[in-house]
Amino acid sequence: MKATLIFFLLAQVSWAGPFQQKGLFDFMLDEEASGLAPEEKVPEITEYELMGPVCPFRCQCHLRVVQCSDLGLPSSLTELHLDGNKITRVDAASLKGLNNLAKLGLSFNSISTVDNGSLANTPHLRELHLDNNKLIRVPGGLAEHKYIQVVYLHNNNISVVGSNDFCPPGYNTKKASYSGVSLFSNPVQYWDIQPSTFRCVYVRSAIHLGNYK
Repeated sequence: MKATLIFFLLAQVSWAGPFQQKGLFDFMLDEEASGLAPEEKVPEITEYELMGPVCPFRCQCHLRVVQCSDLGLPSSLTELHLDGNKITRVDAASLKGLNNLAKLGLSFNSISTVDNGSLANTPHLRELHLDNNKLIRVPGGLAEHKYIQVVYLHNNNISVVGSNDFCPPGYNTKKASYSGVSLFSNPVQYWDIQPSTFRCVYVRSAIHLGNYK
């Protein structure tokens, strides 16, 4: 099932008191996957399970369904970590209003696309972690972003890196210099990348390229 970024944003940012699960001890318990009939299951009940999974504040929860539509996100967030989910796409609406966000972690998902204009909604972002996904190109908007300094893109499917993917044309000093760019374990051939591509990187040692496995 294709997951959307907005669901995970809402489901993991703000939590309220315990939500008592009525049908299963845990959202992740899957009777079909276990191969046992329901009457054969005797799960070990932990203290956490007795409390039940919590439901995101202002959301509606029932069994494995969490409904958090049209709630928005706190604009005061400074870090957001959504690593290890099943997110497949980042769009502009998902990041709208995150004006104070400085670090965004989206590693170990299944992201293949970051829509143009998405990063413009996080104007103070300094770290972007998109490693271990399914990206086929460098996300658009990095060159125009004023503050981004660390970008992790290793272990993706990026085969081409353009000379203006990271830095604005020329030598625009208004953009913060990169202190870390990782592109190793991508199918791009590092010798095909133009040296000017990293003209706004603080030091050459901050660029991490390597072999694709």
